[in-house]
Amino acid sequence: MNQIGTQTIDTERCLLRRIVPDDAPMMYENWAKHEEVCRYFPFYPVMDIEQYKEKVHKWSSNYESGTYFHWVIEWRARGELIGTINLGNVQEASAMSDTCYMLSAKYWGQGIMTEVLHAVLYYAFYKVELNRVQADVFDGNTASIHVLTKCGMQLEGIARQKYYKNGAFIDAAQYAVLRSEFKG
Repeated sequence: MNQIGTQTIDTERCLLRRIVPDDAPMMYENWAKHEEVCRYFPFYPVMDIEQYKEKVHKWSSNYESGTYFHWVIEWRARGELIGTINLGNVQEASAMSDTCYMLSAKYWGQGIMTEVLHAVLYYAFYKVELNRVQADVFDGNTASIHVLTKCGMQLEGIARQKYYKNGAFIDAAQYAVLRSEFKG
């Protein structure tokens, strides 16, 4: 595994780059405070911008590690920040990680996350040299399932009642792709 950390990635419509503290206000306004964006995550929207600024500052301070991979997604046409994507929970001994992403609701349904995830998977497999990338999907999140399958991920199983949110336990499907299966 190459410990190269978060490097800039260009896609057809987006620029994936490191998060900086000054990104916090646009990130907060475009997705972090919106229930519809946070609905399928084990956390709630952030209602306090100062709290979110602290979180963004923490993220931006982690880039010294060669195993920290977290990008903000910038819509190239407008210079607008529209989401985030990461390779998290990196396990060097197993050459694997999780991935998680968020996208501003006004950009849903345009193929953007498929484009971005494909680029991040390419980076994971051919730059970082991971062997496996996996993702959990909350029950009911069909849009994310479409993104994952378009990028070559396969359903491996259901983790029953893995998460707890809004007073209920929620099943999560686990999807994964191996470097040998990925169509770069």
